[in-house]
Amino acid sequence: MPFVVVITGIPGVGKSTITKLALKKTRAKFRLVNFGDIMFEEAVKMDLVKHRDEMRKLDPLTQKELQLKAAQRIVEIARTEPVLLDTHATIRTPAGYLLGFPREVIEILNPNFIVIIEAAPSEILGRRLRDLKRDRDVETEEQIARHQDLNRAAAIAYAMHSNALIKIIENHEDKGLEEAVNELVKVLDLAVSEYA
Repeated sequence: MPFVVVITGIPGVGKSTITKLALKKTRAKFRLVNFGDIMFEEAVKMDLVKHRDEMRKLDPLTQKELQLKAAQRIVEIARTEPVLLDTHATIRTPAGYLLGFPREVIEILNPNFIVIIEAAPSEILGRRLRDLKRDRDVETEEQIARHQDLNRAAAIAYAMHSNALIKIIENHEDKGLEEAVNELVKVLDLAVSEYA
C-alpha cells in the first residue's frame, strides 16, 4: 500500500531546508520527492514552460492536468518505498489561489500525514528577500499571513479526503532551525512505526 507524508509551507518558510536536515537525522527511510519538480518535468515534456517559476502562470486547467500526472507518478514510487512529498498546499497565481491538490489529486495521493511548516510573515518576507536564486512574486506581510491561513484550510480539506493526520511545525528565527527539524524527525519516526 502506498505511504505518503506531505510536507508543505509557503515559499520562504524554510520547508526544503528543514526537510533535508530531518531526513539526515531520522531513522526513517523515505524517498524525498518534490511535487513541483515532477510537475515541471511533465510541463517540459509538453513544451509548456522553460523555467519552473513559469508554471504558476499557466491556466488552472493545464495546472490541474499536470497535478494529476504528477500524482500518478508519485503513487507509483510510493508503492515500493515511503515518500516524503515536498509541495505547496496552495499556489498564488495571477487569477487567485490554486489548490495544490484538487480533490481528484488528493484522492490519488491519499497521504497518511500532512505537515505544515509555518513562520512569522516578517521572517518569511526577509528570507524571500535574501533568496536571489528564485524569481518570486513580491507579497506583503498581510498577503503572506493570508496565504498561510489558506494553507491550513487546504490541509483540513485534504485530510477530509484522505484521513491524514495534520501537524503544524513552526520555524521561527528565535527558536532556531534545530527545533523545527527535531519536530519533523518525530513525525517521520512515527510514520515509520505506522508503516512497518
